Amino acid sequence: MSEKKSRYQLQKLVDKLREFEYTVRFEKGNFKTGYCVLEDKKVIVVNKFHDVDARIDNLRHILSNILQAA
Repeated sequence: MSEKKSRYQLQKLVDKLREFEYTVRFEKGNFKTGYCVLEDKKVIVVNKFHDVDARIDNLRHILSNILQAA
C-alpha cells in the first residue's frame, strides 16, 4: 500500500513540475538528481537507481527551489 501511495506522490510531483514547463527524465547512471536549463529547455534528470522515496525527496527539493526563484 505504501508503494502505491509513494508512486502516486511521485507522479503528482512530476505533473506539478510539468506545469512549470520542466521535462522530467528518469535515467540510469552514477549521478545525483538535479535540474538545469539547456538551450532554453528545462530538464530535470532523476536517477533511476534511487528508490521511490529518494526520488520524491529530490523532486520536492527541486520544486521548492523553483518556487523560491519564481
